[in-house]
Amino acid sequence: MPYAVIMAGGAGTRLWPAARRDNPKQLQRLIYEEPIVAVTVRRLQPTFPLDHCYIVTAARYADPIRSVLPELPPENVISEPFGRNTAAAIALAAFRIAAREPEEVFAVFPADHVVLHPDKLQHAVNFSLPLARAHTVVDIGVPPTHPETGYGYIELGKPIEDRDGLTAYSVRRFVEKPDLATAQGYLQTGHYMWNSGMFVWQAATFLNALREHLPETFRALTDAEAIGTEDALQSAYAAIPDISVDYAIMERVSDVVAVPAEFGWRDVGDWNALYELMPHDEAGNAYEGTHVTLDASGSLLLAPNKLIAAIGVEDLVVVDTPDVLLVMRRDRAQDVKKILDKLKERGDDAVL
Repeated sequence: MPYAVIMAGGAGTRLWPAARRDNPKQLQRLIYEEPIVAVTVRRLQPTFPLDHCYIVTAARYADPIRSVLPELPPENVISEPFGRNTAAAIALAAFRIAAREPEEVFAVFPADHVVLHPDKLQHAVNFSLPLARAHTVVDIGVPPTHPETGYGYIELGKPIEDRDGLTAYSVRRFVEKPDLATAQGYLQTGHYMWNSGMFVWQAATFLNALREHLPETFRALTDAEAIGTEDALQSAYAAIPDISVDYAIMERVSDVVAVPAEFGWRDVGDWNALYELMPHDEAGNAYEGTHVTLDASGSLLLAPNKLIAAIGVEDLVVVDTPDVLLVMRRDRAQDVKKILDKLKERGDDAVL
């Protein structure tokens, strides 16, 4: 039976001040009634039972995640002593899976993405699982709907299998986040998909690729898993590189398969992305909490604990929390990280 590995280590700081270092995006409810990490686990359960779901997260988030998913075996929440990017996190889970069933496949999912059509994602996963036994890795991606500059892309090669309304392709190359003109060209060709960060591997295949392409990480985690203590894992993490699985492995191995599928995928990476997912009033405003508007349009107004009155404004984001008020234009949503950098420089750690 296959395994799911859910990546839940980042803080999602572009959704600051709601998402914080100690209250990350995956524990936020966003458009759901429960934390998004719990939604992610539940949508996977038709294929991956709870005892076959692993969550890899930062040590500080392990207990909060266990508290929102009490039915998940507590040992299936894997704590990283500190962040070392996705290659290390996936490797850590792969070692645990390989100890149980080295020939079994596992699928990797981000914990903080929105999927509007879970049944279609499930269909794509079920299509991809057997492919991962015959090929090195399967990348489940999304056909682009607009020239997005904030996502990575994958160029599709020749079709290699058609089944149940889906097509698997060889992969020509991975492409980093493009500029607008390049993204428009990708959209027009129809030969690209967005890289959603969802991968399917056989456990032994992944570890063999890790040994070949990231040998220091393979050796350090092999030793740490053999010792089995928190101190050993911390020492291993201190010695391994901070690198993504895309750079370290995906772009270096051969026989990579791409499966584009439309399942209502949204990477809610910033406030503008969240605005686009929320219901709007007749003036295009999205809101949470009590509000009153006059000649206001296209704005995101979030203030659960107080009234927001907006007059004569357009395309704003207003997020009120007990200790921080964020006000910005929606088209500056990517600049939240710059504000956090300024706060770090000033030493304002209490609000990060």
